[in-house]
Amino acid sequence: MPIEEFQDCECYGHSNRCSYIDFLNVVTCVSCKHNTRGQHCQHCRLGYYRNGSAELDDENVCIECNCNQIGSVHDRCNETGFCECREGAAGPKCDDCLPTHYWRQGCYRE
Repeated sequence: MPIEEFQDCECYGHSNRCSYIDFLNVVTCVSCKHNTRGQHCQHCRLGYYRNGSAELDDENVCIECNCNQIGSVHDRCNETGFCECREGAAGPKCDDCLPTHYWRQGCYRE
């Protein structure tokens, strides 16, 4: 089925290609851009979170997590942009130490 015939090809401007998956009877966006993913490019890729002040069709709808590589458990964050911190690390990006810790290529207890 040509793309023009798809009724449900809504990708919020993050893709101009859709594919019909016959056995699921669903139309899905293909090659989502702007760090988006999902059937309608409505979710952010891992390592990105939703920009609450941007509309779904905004190119800047997904913001990179930028978790501190040393202070965070991994490079993914939650839906509000907070990273999961290692023991002793703190802050949204895990780039600070708790009051009882000091920074030395990571947060260590005093």
